[in-house]
Amino acid sequence: MTAKITPSRNITMVELARLAKVDVSTVSRALNDSPLVKPDTKKHILKIAAETGYAVNASARNLRKQSSGAIGIVIPMRPDSGQTISDPFYLEMVGAVSHAASKHGYDLIISVPTGENEIAERRLLQTGRADGLIVIGQAGRSERLNALGIMRDKVVVWGGHTGQQKYTLVGSNNLEGGRLAGEHLLSIGRKRILFLGDIDLPEVALRYDGLKQAHLDAGTRHDSKLVLDLDFGGRRAFDALQDLIVDGVTFDAVFGASDVLAMAAIHALQAKGLMVPGDVSVVGYDNIGQSSVSTPALTTIDQNIAMGGERMVELLLRKLDGKKVKSEMMPTRLIVRQSCGG
Repeated sequence: MTAKITPSRNITMVELARLAKVDVSTVSRALNDSPLVKPDTKKHILKIAAETGYAVNASARNLRKQSSGAIGIVIPMRPDSGQTISDPFYLEMVGAVSHAASKHGYDLIISVPTGENEIAERRLLQTGRADGLIVIGQAGRSERLNALGIMRDKVVVWGGHTGQQKYTLVGSNNLEGGRLAGEHLLSIGRKRILFLGDIDLPEVALRYDGLKQAHLDAGTRHDSKLVLDLDFGGRRAFDALQDLIVDGVTFDAVFGASDVLAMAAIHALQAKGLMVPGDVSVVGYDNIGQSSVSTPALTTIDQNIAMGGERMVELLLRKLDGKKVKSEMMPTRLIVRQSCGG
């Protein structure tokens, strides 16, 4: 005869064991997903726990395990950049990291420091609020991340590989991404390619280096005057590109260091009566969800954000287990859509 289940109040582990007709140690192991518990027994215990509304005391469990049960994600942004957490790239990256963390039973703590002097990394780790950190981008933080010392064993960073980092990196091959964009634009007959992006940022600098390499491979050089030094804010890109057109600067293609910049460029060109891709071809970088439904659909470099988010979580958890890991690059590919023509 099955014991009567009454989910009207919170029950104890002892009561849960009585209902499942096992001892308390078996319940504890089942709730902690121990391989010592047979799958059928574990399924039976978890079913009764769900039916009774049994809640694990997460604070006590985490204290025993010396774990916060959380991963921190730090998204550093300069306050004057025009970029916010609502940027589609950040939203997709947070989503990818959150999904991967949840699969491993971790919550996500989001920190958005707005100044280079705010040391979010040390605060989250030293207070024990997070077991480990994922940092999105290296802008203004490379030296600080290198100086974390032993705490680097609890950090994984999304960014471009420059060879100067002492910390674990996951990112796309930015140099190859820039080269692919430049190669494609040159192959369809574009000769004056305007680059949009802040080349003081490591990832953007690598994308521009790739564009320059594509020119060299084609037996020419990129005109250094065709660089519009911009942060990732779309509104600023829209205004700056319109000003450039008014000033009479000529170009027949745009390569934006992000999809947001590229889509802002399309709007600016259209506002000035120029056709995309008829008059100007446009390529972006990131392959965010909006890129395929813009008008026209945006040709872009896919750096596989979903895979990157999942891999960062996997590497971080391996580091927390004391295992050695290496920096990794995600596959980079060109996605050709209507904004290029040709």
